[in-house]
Amino acid sequence: MNRAAVFACSHRRGGNSDRAAELLARGVREAGGEADVLHVRDFAITACLACGYCNTPERTGRERCVLGPTDQAWDLFAPCLEARTVLFASPIYFYHLPSRLKTWIDRGQQFWRARRHDEPWIANLPRRTAHAVLLAGQPSGRKLFDGARLTLKYFVHNFRMDLADPLVFRGVDTRNDLRSKADFEKRIVQLGRTAWETARDGAE
Repeated sequence: MNRAAVFACSHRRGGNSDRAAELLARGVREAGGEADVLHVRDFAITACLACGYCNTPERTGRERCVLGPTDQAWDLFAPCLEARTVLFASPIYFYHLPSRLKTWIDRGQQFWRARRHDEPWIANLPRRTAHAVLLAGQPSGRKLFDGARLTLKYFVHNFRMDLADPLVFRGVDTRNDLRSKADFEKRIVQLGRTAWETARDGAE
């Protein structure tokens, strides 16, 4: 566990969430770590069938889900098992996470099942912290980030991670909005730096 995984979660290539992911990775590298940026949109992810196949504890890894060998969901899950820290950069769509990201999260039912039954491949993971940057075009809305925060919180919990309070920004909508806000960008880089320093110190 000597790397950070940064998930860029937007459907839009080259937009604000991609920029935030780059800035998070920069912060990790400035703190002496290594970071892999994974664009969720580039992975083929099939929707959960709710078939119950993952209820069988004898299966682990890619084979735990009936769809595991057929798409790329596991290629995104693997860093959640292996990375020292995990970071998400996501836009807010209709008060929640983008559909491709949510489809992938729904496939995490297999990890929920394994955690609930204390299966060693999950129960023996080290305790870690996940982080998120959430960007919304909407300038107002008291509960604008609540749905995304709760979903990410309980998703990463299945990998023995706690979600730190997300860094949230409003009024970031058109493609280059984030690049025009130096203070926002500085805070995102600092989050990446702090995330790596905290993960590194916790592992020592």
